[in-house]
Amino acid sequence: MGGVSKTEPIVAFDRHPDYRPAQFAETLPARRRVPVQRHRAYIAGVLAEREAPEARVVGVAFDGTGDGDDGAIWGGEFFVGSLTAGFRRAGHLRAARLPGGDAAARFPLQALAGFVFEAPDVVQRLARRRALPTRFWQALKFAEGNEQTVPATSAGRLFDAVAVLLGFDRAIPFEGQATIRLEHPAARARSGKRRSSERYPFEPRYPFPWRDGELDYRPLLAAMVDDLVSGRPAAEIALAFHRSVAGTIAEAAAELFRREKAEAVVVAGGVFQNAVLLEALKAALEAHGVPLWVPRAVPPNDGGLSLGQAALAVTGGGAIRS
Repeated sequence: MGGVSKTEPIVAFDRHPDYRPAQFAETLPARRRVPVQRHRAYIAGVLAEREAPEARVVGVAFDGTGDGDDGAIWGGEFFVGSLTAGFRRAGHLRAARLPGGDAAARFPLQALAGFVFEAPDVVQRLARRRALPTRFWQALKFAEGNEQTVPATSAGRLFDAVAVLLGFDRAIPFEGQATIRLEHPAARARSGKRRSSERYPFEPRYPFPWRDGELDYRPLLAAMVDDLVSGRPAAEIALAFHRSVAGTIAEAAAELFRREKAEAVVVAGGVFQNAVLLEALKAALEAHGVPLWVPRAVPPNDGGLSLGQAALAVTGGGAIRS
């Protein structure tokens, strides 16, 4: 008694202090406790599944919400590294201001406000096209004043914001519902296209520039609103959005792949449950000549986190920071 036995386990857990796993981990007897940043765990899980601890990869982790190294909400992250060496953050989605922080996951209108507050002309064009509920205007004021907001590089919240652009503006009972509602019309539009149109580079694409390690969503949203105002069908806009995101992820990942002399690009996180996005990304990376690794035996979303957490705890790679 009187100490921790060497037979007791290493306990790995999500390092966000407000999450129940982190709180539960503190109650367990353990030889060592290892908090692991969740987006690194997504990528680590894929490498653990493939039994490739030394493989140097470019990791793309897109989800809704996760605690970042800098205290912001992460969710649109690019990493470079391996299980044994750890993962260095090499890029990310431009940070939005989420009014209410995690509450924006339940109220997509708040997510939209956090992504468009810098572009009053975009807001005005959108408002002329359709009435926006009071919650949006209240959230926009908070974002403009940087009050009760949290910086967020969340790809999941970007998908939620786009779902609102295309008409889905109600509160949601579970995270990701708005994104699912965005995928469905895109899939319908895709099924109506001829096979020849499925080839990369998926024209026309919206501008979604990758500059100095940052994906800038502002031109993307502005172009989408222009299409919406001009009367382009929402399903076509949704499909063009998916293909634009896939094309830019592929371009950014291919750049990092070659610069960092990686073996593959790894993608994981709940956003990649989206079949339209993943199919487009596979084709785009193939056109760049870059191999893609995706989760196979474990889910790409939170269901795969524990494997990645365990793998980083055992190898020591979880200690790497930006």
